[in-house]
Amino acid sequence: MTSRKTVSEAEYNIDTRCIYTPCWRNADIRVADPNISVRCGIDPVSIAMCQTEEESVRDEWRTLQPSRTDALMTSQMKSMRTLTREWLILPDQYDRFTRYLRDNGLTTATRLLLGIIVIGLGVCALLNRFSPAGPTSTIALFFNTVVVISCFVVGVSWWVFGPTKRRSFGFVVFCDIAVTISVVGDSSQLARLLTCVIFALVGIYIAYFHNPKLQIAHIAFSLLVIAVAAQPILFGPDRDPALGVSKVLVVITALVVCAFISQIVLTMLSMDASSSDLDPLTGLLNRRGLDRHVEKVLGGFQRQESAALLVIAIDIDRFKTINDVHGHDVGDRIILRVSQRLSAWAHADAVVARVGGDEFILVQRLSVPAIGPMLNSIGPAMHSNTDEIPSTSSIGIAVRTHKFVAGEDRAAAFTDMQKVADSAMYESKRLGGGRVHTIVTTAGR
Repeated sequence: MTSRKTVSEAEYNIDTRCIYTPCWRNADIRVADPNISVRCGIDPVSIAMCQTEEESVRDEWRTLQPSRTDALMTSQMKSMRTLTREWLILPDQYDRFTRYLRDNGLTTATRLLLGIIVIGLGVCALLNRFSPAGPTSTIALFFNTVVVISCFVVGVSWWVFGPTKRRSFGFVVFCDIAVTISVVGDSSQLARLLTCVIFALVGIYIAYFHNPKLQIAHIAFSLLVIAVAAQPILFGPDRDPALGVSKVLVVITALVVCAFISQIVLTMLSMDASSSDLDPLTGLLNRRGLDRHVEKVLGGFQRQESAALLVIAIDIDRFKTINDVHGHDVGDRIILRVSQRLSAWAHADAVVARVGGDEFILVQRLSVPAIGPMLNSIGPAMHSNTDEIPSTSSIGIAVRTHKFVAGEDRAAAFTDMQKVADSAMYESKRLGGGRVHTIVTTAGR
């Protein structure tokens, strides 16, 4: 017997000759299988009448179809809009990229390089004072001095103090203001436009460390300064429109292309992260990355006197229900929220990893007196009553205060601690979730 599928209310067998009839077009149903039964609330007489209108309705239907070219253009426009919208909502890259640099041992080299670049720009501004094309008026020389000193101070601060997210935003603002002062202070029309190329370097920094909205604001500000700098060479008494337009195009091309090429490279790094040590969604380490980086923490724990080793397992409660009710986009946002809170709570030398869909592992060492305050703070740090979509997490903690003995396999000991932390986490989940359960291991364990 032929199988039959039910789609709506009272069943009728539909002949394939009616696939383009008004009744089916109005119901937004397309039938290609004569064995499919459809329940649409239309009586059999109306269905029979559909057959007599087959050809006319089919012609009418064809006239309503857009051309393939129009459909392709519409699809491409929607794709561009979708890509632009997704690009604009990308989160700030600072925490993720600095973690990538730290995990790969590149933090010191990056700080050294950025400090050298800023001091180098200060040296360029200083040399510009001795050029006829540089600043000549008293006010221009004064602001040039401010820029030179500021570049040296900021460059050294990169080496001594290192950046934070707030300092990084301030660094972008400082760079834009310093470049603007240098542009306005130059007495040569051509030198002003050439100085605007430095805006492209700032755009590269923003692409790696910050978000697209800041990039757009930077580009808009840069274009405004470029427009002001181009006024004398385009419309002044000594104007040279051909040269002015060519140099403006060069500067704008450098500004836009450098920013977007950097964004492409960053995207490629993010794609590559899925097959390396990083989790592509959160930027945390994945399980392989955890295994490769945990030795740093274990070694520090062994060397530090009166230190404790913490292994923390975290699992988001009822995460499958959240996905089913609110969708996977909301689920991803909750995973990101948990990862950000966990990273903010952890010490700077901690190893944080996402080891499963909604599972996280944190490994860190700390002094024994700090254990109590840290354990008391993790619950409130992970939960908030003001979240748009509330969620809780079950947290299990394994604490070890005794050192590794001679010949002990650290990797095996860490695996044992993970199992203890998992057991504690499942006990928290068994008690209803949203809890913290701690197990302290002993030397005989």
